[in-house]
Amino acid sequence: MKWNIVISTVLAVILLGCTGKRGQGEPGANDSARVADTSHQAASPARSVSYEERQGAILYRKYCSVCHGLEGKGDGFNAFNLDPRPRDFSDSTLMKALSDDQLVQTISGGGRSVNKSPLMPSYRGTLSRQQISYLSKYIRCRSLGE
Repeated sequence: MKWNIVISTVLAVILLGCTGKRGQGEPGANDSARVADTSHQAASPARSVSYEERQGAILYRKYCSVCHGLEGKGDGFNAFNLDPRPRDFSDSTLMKALSDDQLVQTISGGGRSVNKSPLMPSYRGTLSRQQISYLSKYIRCRSLGE
């Protein structure tokens, strides 16, 4: 039962990718009504999710969501035990100020390596360079709402 929830959640994160869009329609709206109105979808096809984004989503869910939350708002279930609180990736102004290299350095070396919270662990010994790259790209595209 527990694995079904985990697998469902991971698949939802993967399918949502970096679109930044969530379910459309009003709560309680009839599903057939939403399916019937596809005129706007033909003009703007859904963006496909790349392999890198899927890998980043899986890594984010496993390593980052505990503190940063599923939506990256710094509200993971462990965030309330931390001082300072984890960074809010949904703050696009703050995230645009960070370079890709700074993001990779923070993930690799932890918060202490960039003069931030020492509570943010280093993932250099846990993740490969490629995995850190996937993760940073995923965080970047999520923060910019792509």
